Amino acid sequence: MTTTSRPPITRVLATVDWSEKHRRGLAELFAPAEVRFAKRSERGEVLRELERVEVAVIKGTIDEAYLKAPRLRWVHCDQSGLDSFAPPHLFDTGLMVTSSAGRSGPVLAEHALFFMLALCYRFPLQYRAQRLRVWGTPGQEATRGLYGRSICIVGIGGTGTELARMCLALNMDVTVYRRRALPSPVPGVRLFSKDAGDHVGDALDGAEFLALCASLNDESYHLIGREEIARMRRGGFIVNVARAQLVDMDAMADALRSGQLGGAGSDVLDPDEPLSPFHRAWSLPNMLITPHVTPQMPDRAARTLEIVTENHRRYLAGEPLINQLTRRDAFTPRARGRGPGGLGERAYRYLARLFLR
Repeated sequence: MTTTSRPPITRVLATVDWSEKHRRGLAELFAPAEVRFAKRSERGEVLRELERVEVAVIKGTIDEAYLKAPRLRWVHCDQSGLDSFAPPHLFDTGLMVTSSAGRSGPVLAEHALFFMLALCYRFPLQYRAQRLRVWGTPGQEATRGLYGRSICIVGIGGTGTELARMCLALNMDVTVYRRRALPSPVPGVRLFSKDAGDHVGDALDGAEFLALCASLNDESYHLIGREEIARMRRGGFIVNVARAQLVDMDAMADALRSGQLGGAGSDVLDPDEPLSPFHRAWSLPNMLITPHVTPQMPDRAARTLEIVTENHRRYLAGEPLINQLTRRDAFTPRARGRGPGGLGERAYRYLARLFLR
């Protein structure tokens, strides 16, 4: 592959809310370029810097202002999923956009495993019995653990890779479905891919668990619907630690009510979060919900800095960047249902403090 080196970087904008140690590491990485730190909320300052910088390392995702920046060539978004702003016209601008995908893979995989264990051990029912001081629960003799069961993991990036390793360690039968026709980074799994002509339903046939670890784009929107859920083993489970719109919510709700699905666990919900207290997801049978709050990695900023460091080298050398958005990552936002009904995140946090003491 022929590469073309790029001119040195002279000015960088950073809106990440890192510790002083990691901010200093970022400044040292780009030296002798000047690194200007600003808060994301300081919109005026951000817009002024965008007139002058070639590179930006930002909290969250970009917007149209970044596409209009005259000198900007590369933006690193300190976030895993960038579907909130990935319109098709982004890829006509020449702007390189990279993410921190994979930095939290180990704990996201743990989160998926938490859902899987809680569902197959029927934890909500067990905990309710404990609170009521009842010894035993109906049907407890039929409870089965994860050992020897089957799972289909959709997406084999940072999170999917870590989860596949965990599931293999539990002696589970692991099938993976991915977009690109590339070898699995984890040996010992059966691999299906879209680019090889496989349908996700082929990978799902008879699966007892489905774990969603994929990115959201126009190809993966509602990847899991009625047909796909019907190909799972009856009474199976879906866990989602990626993006809500990978799943057709109507199809999943109907499957939970009919018993085709024995349960579901999701850290992400559609429509907009936080969910209204009146959203139907709260009352679905055997539905576990966490409020988009996967535990933090102890070295998350350091892991992001490692990604930026490698991409800085690649950028100057004219090499392809890791975690770079491509045209296949474009996502056209769909109409969403009713959101939180006027209550903002602060109001929900207040209610949580009031009722969950």
